[in-house]
Amino acid sequence: MKKLAIILGFTVLIFSSCEKFLDINENPNFPKDVSDELLLPAAIASVTNVHSAEFGLLGSFWAQHWAQNNTSSQYKIYETYALSSNTNIVDRPYRELFEGSLSDNEIFLRKVEANQNWGAYLMGAVIKAYDYQYLVDLYDNVPYNEAFLGLEKLNPVINSGEEVYDSIYTLLNRALDKDVSSYNQLPYEKNDILFQGEIEDWARFANSLKLRILLRQYDARQSFASSEISSFLTDLETGNIAVLDKDASVSNYEDSDSKSNPLYETDQRQLNTTNNLKANAVLVNYLKTNNDDRINSLFTVVANDILGMVTGSFNIPSAVFEAPDIISSPIITPTMPVHLMTKAESDLLIAEAYLRQGNDVKAKEYYESGVTASFERMGAEIGTALTNEYAYPTTTFEAKLKAIIMQKWIDAADGGRGMEAHIERMRTGYPEESEVSDEVVPGYELPDSYVPGTVIYSKKGTTGGTFPRRMPYPDSELNFNSNAAEYKSLIDSDVMLSRVWWNK
Repeated sequence: MKKLAIILGFTVLIFSSCEKFLDINENPNFPKDVSDELLLPAAIASVTNVHSAEFGLLGSFWAQHWAQNNTSSQYKIYETYALSSNTNIVDRPYRELFEGSLSDNEIFLRKVEANQNWGAYLMGAVIKAYDYQYLVDLYDNVPYNEAFLGLEKLNPVINSGEEVYDSIYTLLNRALDKDVSSYNQLPYEKNDILFQGEIEDWARFANSLKLRILLRQYDARQSFASSEISSFLTDLETGNIAVLDKDASVSNYEDSDSKSNPLYETDQRQLNTTNNLKANAVLVNYLKTNNDDRINSLFTVVANDILGMVTGSFNIPSAVFEAPDIISSPIITPTMPVHLMTKAESDLLIAEAYLRQGNDVKAKEYYESGVTASFERMGAEIGTALTNEYAYPTTTFEAKLKAIIMQKWIDAADGGRGMEAHIERMRTGYPEESEVSDEVVPGYELPDSYVPGTVIYSKKGTTGGTFPRRMPYPDSELNFNSNAAEYKSLIDSDVMLSRVWWNK
C-alpha cells in the first residue's frame, strides 16, 4: 500500500489509480502530461465508485434501507457496527478519494487555473468540494491546506473539519464568481461523464452543493449559516443563481465486467451472488404504511409480497427461514445510474432553507416539488400522497423538518445513497430512534408497538445501544502521517460514537 502521506505530497507529479475502465495509468504508452479533459473522467469516476460501492453500501445499512441476508455473511460487520481503523470499508474509500479522485482532480485544477479556463475550473472546484464534504462528514479532521504540495510536505497538517468546510465553501464561491464566457465546451463533451461539459449544469450543481454545506453546519454556526442562506434564497428568487433542475448522475455504464454500475460490480458481479443484500423491515414498513408506490421501484417482489429483515437478524438459521425465499432484495442493475445528488434532494434542501427562514409558503412549494421529483425519477405513481400521507404539515417547525428529512431518507434509498441519509439523521435526528428496539425480535416481523419510520438499533450491535455516528480514523493516515499522532491512541469504537464538528 502506498503511504498516504507521500501520495498527498507527491500526487502533483504522478497519476493515481481509478476504475479499470477509466484508468489512464494502465496504458504504458499513455503520456504523463495529458490534456486536462482526460483527467476529468478519472476524477469523477473515482468519487462515483466510492459514493456508490463503498459509502453507498455501508450507508444503506446504517440508514436501514438494507439488511444482511441470513444465508450469507458478506456485510455482517456493517450491521454490528464493529468497524476499526484498518477495516477495508474505513480505510479503502479514504485512500481512494485522496489517491484517486482528489489526486487527479488536483492536477486538473492546476492545469485549468494556469490556463485561466474558468469553466473547467468550476468543474474541478465542485469535485473537490464534493469529495471533501464527505471526508469531513465521515472522518472529521483531514489534510487540506498542505495536501498535494509536493515533496516539501510529505506529512501534511491535518485541518479541522470546520476549516475544511470554510475552504470548500470559499472555493465554490470563487469558482462561481469567475467569468466563464470564454469556456469551450467541445473538449469536455465526451470526457465529462457527469454533465457532458454543460457549464450551466455544473454551476447549478455547485449552488445546490453550497446549500447542502450551509445546512449541514446550521446548528453549529447558525448566525453565519442563516445569513448566507438568506442571501442564497434572495439570489435564487431574483434569478441571480440557479440550482439543479435535473439529477447529477453518471449513467455511462454497460453490462460487462468492470464497466457496470460500481455498486452492482462490487456486490453482485464480483461476489457472484445476488443474495447478500435484503430489504430492511424499517423502510419497507414505512413505505407500506404510507401506501408509497416507490416501494415497487426499490425492492423486488418475492412470493407476491415485499418484506424486509430486521437489522441484525443475519444469524437466524436457514432451517427457520431462508431469506431469499421470502425477503425482497434491493433492485440493483448493471446499467443503473449513480446519483451524486438528485433534483429531489436539491429541492428538499431548498424547502428546509425556506423553513429555517420562516417562509412556509416557499418551503411547502419546494417540499412538494422534491417529493414529486423523487416519485417521477423512480417511475412511481404519486397519486394523492401530497394531500394525504405526505401532506406538508401545518403544525410545528419540527413536524415540518421531519417531513422534509423523511422524504430525503426515502429518496436516498434509490441507487444506494444511504450514507447521505445517515449523515442527515446525525444532523437532524430523523428518522428517530425506536423506543421499542428491545421488543423487536430478529426476523422480518415488527411488533404492534413499533412506530413506523423509526430506526431499530441492531440486534447484534457492539456499540452499547448507541448508533455509530462516523468512521474511525483510517490506518493509512494514522500510520504514515506524523501529524496524525494525536489520533492514533484513540479507541476506534469511541471515535465512531463521537461527533464531527458540525454535530456537536
